[in-house]
Amino acid sequence: MLVRSCHRDIESCNEALIKINNYQKYAAMNKKFSCQTRLLGLEANLIMIINSNFKINDTKDIIQAVKKYC
Repeated sequence: MLVRSCHRDIESCNEALIKINNYQKYAAMNKKFSCQTRLLGLEANLIMIINSNFKINDTKDIIQAVKKYC
């Protein structure tokens, strides 16, 4: 939900980045590298949304991958 609201509210992007970063650290500690990789990709997409008008629709594939692998 936070990721989807990111394009409307930068504060939700920051909150989502913090949570995703925590999840990816947890995934790394548990050697779930497929999950960690996708979370890193999602983080990168959110940073691009914050810094330039990257469209949230462009993150749909990575969100589906996170759901599948995490």
